[in-house]
Amino acid sequence: MPTRAADWRHPDRWLIAGLTIVVVQLLAAPWAERFVDTISAGMAGLAMLCAARTIRLAPPVGVPDRWRWQAGGVAWLLWSGQWIANAVQDTLLGDHQVLAKGLSELRLAVLVIALVPLAARGDDHRLRWLDALFALAFALLMTALSWPDLFDPEPHGPDKAFLYLGYVAMAVFAGLSVLGQPARPLRRMSWALFVTLGTYALVGISTRELIERGWLGMDAPVFAYGDLPFLAYLWLIGRPAPARDDPLEPSHRMVLLARLVPLALTTLIVALSFIVTYTMPRAALPAGIMALTILVAYAARTALTEALHHQRRQAAFVREQARAAGLADLMHELRSPLGAIALNGSVLRRASAALPAAERAAIAIESGCMTISRLLDDVLALERLEAGLTPSSRARHDLAALLQQVVSMFGAEAEEYGVVLVARLAPATAVLDAAALQRIVTNLVGNALRFTPAGGQVEVTLARDELHHVVTVADTGVGLPAEVRAQPFRRFSTVSRPLNGRRGSGLGLAITHALAESMSAAITLDPPGGTGSTFRLRIPSR
Repeated sequence: MPTRAADWRHPDRWLIAGLTIVVVQLLAAPWAERFVDTISAGMAGLAMLCAARTIRLAPPVGVPDRWRWQAGGVAWLLWSGQWIANAVQDTLLGDHQVLAKGLSELRLAVLVIALVPLAARGDDHRLRWLDALFALAFALLMTALSWPDLFDPEPHGPDKAFLYLGYVAMAVFAGLSVLGQPARPLRRMSWALFVTLGTYALVGISTRELIERGWLGMDAPVFAYGDLPFLAYLWLIGRPAPARDDPLEPSHRMVLLARLVPLALTTLIVALSFIVTYTMPRAALPAGIMALTILVAYAARTALTEALHHQRRQAAFVREQARAAGLADLMHELRSPLGAIALNGSVLRRASAALPAAERAAIAIESGCMTISRLLDDVLALERLEAGLTPSSRARHDLAALLQQVVSMFGAEAEEYGVVLVARLAPATAVLDAAALQRIVTNLVGNALRFTPAGGQVEVTLARDELHHVVTVADTGVGLPAEVRAQPFRRFSTVSRPLNGRRGSGLGLAITHALAESMSAAITLDPPGGTGSTFRLRIPSR
C-alpha cells in the first residue's frame, strides 16, 4: 500500500481533473445568466469524467462481469447527457423536461443492471435468471413511480415524495450490491456507486428542502456542493475494494450475507409495490402481481440455493471420503516396508551386541520406526474420523467403570513418574461409544502425566449437571503456552519436550476433539489458572 508521501508525489490525476471542473464552474458563475446552468454544465463534465474512468478501469475481455463495468460507464454517459439536456432545455425544448427525465429513467435502469447484487457469472443459470427477475422488477417499479411525472410539462421537477423515495431506494439497492458481491474488482465499483448514490441522495434531499423552505434561491452558489458525489466516485473507483473473505472459502459472515441480501432485496421490491398500489390505484393489480411474483421468486431462489448447497456439500463429503480412503491405503502400504526396517534393525541389534556403535545404531533404527509407526497410526485415525469412516458402536455403559479402567491402566506409569493419579467418579450411565470415550480420556491422561513434574497430581473426575455428564481431567503440570492454548485442538499443536516419557505426534488433542464430535459431545479447555491445564468433556445425558 502506498505511503502518504508517495500519494503526494503521485496525485490522482482524475481527481485533480474533477476539482478543476468544479473550480471552472465556480469561476464561470458570475458571467452565466443563471448559476443553475453552470451547475448543470459542471455536473455534465464530471459525469463524463466518471464515465471515462469507469471504462478505463473495466477488466479485460474474458474477465467475469466485465459487462457490469461497461454498464456503469454507460450509466455515467447517460447521467452526463441528462445534465446537458437540463442545461439546454430552455433553448431547445421550450422549458419541457421530457428529454432530461427520459435520460434519468434510462440511467437508473442501466445502473440497476450494473448493480444486480446477487448471482454472477459462474453461478447456476437458474439463479441468474431469478436474479434478473429481481432487477427487472425493481427497475419497473421505479419507472412506474416516476411515470406520472415523466410527461409533466411543468419544469418544477418530480413530486418530492417520489424524489426522496427514488434517492433512498437506489442508495439501498447499491448498498445491497456491495454486500452481495464477493469479487473485489466488482465490489470496488459497487462500493463507489453506493457512496456516490448515498451522497447524491443527501445532497438532493437537502437541496430540495432548502429551496422549498425559502432559505436559498435556485441560483445560490452553495449548491456547487452537488459536485461532491461525483468527486467521491472519482476518488473511490481508483481505490482498492473493502476487504472481503475469499469467495472460494466462504466464512460464516459471507454465508449469512448470501441469505440476507436476497431477503432485503425482496423486502425492498415488495415495499415499492405497496407504494405503487397506494399512489396509483389503477396500477394496484399489476403491482400486486409483481409483489406476489417476487415473493414466489424469493422462495424458489431460497429452495434452489439450499439444494445447490446440499449438492456441493455431498460432493465435498464424497471427495473427502475418497481422499481419506486413499490416505489409509497409503498408510498401510508404508507399514510393510517400515515393519521390515524395524525387524532388520532388531536382528542387527542382536547380532552386534559386541559392537557398541552398531548396537546404538540398531536401537536408533528401532526407535525411529516406532515413532513413525505411532505417527502413521495417529494420522490414519484422525483422517478416518474426520471423513466419517470410523464405525460407531453405541450402547448403554457404566461411565464410572469405563473411566476407572483408564485410570488403572496408567497407575504404574504415574508411579514411575512420581505423579499422584486420583479418580473421583460419581455413578452414572449413558448411551455412547465406549471405545471413543476411553481413547479420549487415555489421550488426556497420557498428556497430563507427561507434562506434570514429580510430586504433582492428575485428577480425573466424573460429575453431572442438568444436561450433561462432565468428565474433567486436571493436572498441576507446566500448562500450555499461549499459542497452543489459543487453538489447542489444531493438528500438530505440540509443546517443546515433555517432562516424562516420549514426545507425542502432536495429533492427540486433534483426535480427541474429532472423537468428541463423533459422539455428540463437546470438549473444552478451561482458561489458564495458577498451574496446569483442565480439560472438560461434556457428554449429553440424553
